[in-house]
Amino acid sequence: MSRICKKKPAVCTDDPLSDSSICQKIALLRNILSTAYGPTGRLKQIHNNVGGHVLTTSTSTALLKRVDMSEPLLKLISTSVQHHTARYSDCGLFMGIFMLRLIENTQKYNLRTVAAAKSYKHLVEECNMYLKGDSCGCKVSVDFSSCISLVALARSMITSKPACMLNSRETQHISSLIAQAFLYSIPCNSPDVACFGRTVTIGIEGQPVSDSSVFPGLLVDVPEMLQPADLKRLGSGPFKVVVFSASLSGDMSEVGDVTLEIHRGVDPELDLLQQLLKLGEQVVKDKVSLFACQKVVHPVLLHYFREHGVVVIERLGLALMEPFIQISGAQAVASCSPVPAEAYGLVRGLCFQSCGSRELLHLLPSKDAAISTLVLCHRNETMLEELKMTCQRAEHVLRLTLREPYALLGGGCTETLLATHITHMNQSTATTTAAALGVSHSEFLMAVKAFCSSLHAVALSLEHDGQDCLIDLTYAHRWVPDIYPQTTARQTCGCGLVEDRSDLEKTPLNTACHTFSPVFLENTDNQPIILDSFSAKLNALNVAVEMANFVLDVKYIIKDIN
Repeated sequence: MSRICKKKPAVCTDDPLSDSSICQKIALLRNILSTAYGPTGRLKQIHNNVGGHVLTTSTSTALLKRVDMSEPLLKLISTSVQHHTARYSDCGLFMGIFMLRLIENTQKYNLRTVAAAKSYKHLVEECNMYLKGDSCGCKVSVDFSSCISLVALARSMITSKPACMLNSRETQHISSLIAQAFLYSIPCNSPDVACFGRTVTIGIEGQPVSDSSVFPGLLVDVPEMLQPADLKRLGSGPFKVVVFSASLSGDMSEVGDVTLEIHRGVDPELDLLQQLLKLGEQVVKDKVSLFACQKVVHPVLLHYFREHGVVVIERLGLALMEPFIQISGAQAVASCSPVPAEAYGLVRGLCFQSCGSRELLHLLPSKDAAISTLVLCHRNETMLEELKMTCQRAEHVLRLTLREPYALLGGGCTETLLATHITHMNQSTATTTAAALGVSHSEFLMAVKAFCSSLHAVALSLEHDGQDCLIDLTYAHRWVPDIYPQTTARQTCGCGLVEDRSDLEKTPLNTACHTFSPVFLENTDNQPIILDSFSAKLNALNVAVEMANFVLDVKYIIKDIN
């Protein structure tokens, strides 16, 4: 007889943010994210205590996905950041640092939760109005007639991930490839509704980064026993294509969860094989040159196709099915029944492509199929995995610019400029705004200080080598003092837009100084060299405030420990 244990009562934590252990965990998470932020961010290694894979990264997605958190509030914060990066691919660390600092500063300044929530909501709406307005000093337009801003945006994402381990030349090369792959994915001359293309990423370990390249079309592993002579025998394209999503292995287990009635003297597997060979005869009769299958093809059917000069790609996999269908215009056939005429597609050509140490089969699109393959090479597996993830996210960020063709100044300049604007804007209107929000004048001013100090904290997190961070009192951009003043290179701000001059007054960041309205920089030949995603940072800013208010409002945590 099993022993019956008495059910334990749930554990209830009252006012969790007053618990010092929870506050210490929040500070620890903020420190982990802050020290990973920016081009000189410190790498984190994640592994368990029983061995296994060791992850080296500085990206918020990889960090938060693999770190288990027992504290419910931290789980909530982690999940919100991961949801943001899943949609926008960037600014996860910004969101996490800003959110956690906002929570800590609210506690530090002893602000009432209601007053803080009302004030923060008002301040973030002011940020939205400023960032979306025409007079915004930290927003630049993305010019699609030139690749300069696209490459700068991609390069900013690459340089912010130090685990990619790229030098300046490699960074520029990869950034150009990302911009090129993005442009390949935009359909041209489409009379109907345009279908956005795809970029397939292939990683090759042990090769120099300079071997990385981008190809229009689709690259797949060379089918077994396929030789260059086989492609020569096909002649010049275009080539007829058919693709199957069903298994063609002839195995009874692939039929599915159904009841089969088998008559005496009938061999079901032989019958299935005969059906497959009939399919093969139809494919050959219809002059198909390329036969593709998502799953396995029966060896007898493979032999039959080779005898008749048909190139077979089996085990294509689910991930490559959609780009294969897009590039060929074929329709996936879901059974081994006769192929309807409308299911066939075309590819313009087939050829072998050497990519580092790998030989791949290159499928060229027959029409305006916006598919490309990005081949990434790196020296070892750890660097390659980080590079692949970063490039995929960078290309997604470029896609977001099609919806909102803007970028924000990087290098901490958007944070300092936005904080300066908010402080100046609310200096003269604090009394009326506080009354409208139903909070006291002093509470509103304290909330403005907490909000802007949190923005400054993000900008300060970019520096990890003990140097001071400065803000100029004209344009409100972020600066780091030149540690090599004897060099002839001109010094610029964090984003590279403002050039230093002798009369440009600066002061240490996050220290008391007079409020001022940032001067809008006009008539300059300088181009910002560091850019952030407009869509990603705007969403991160709003969700960070929303989640901070939510966490601050939590009064009880009830945990079932059974």
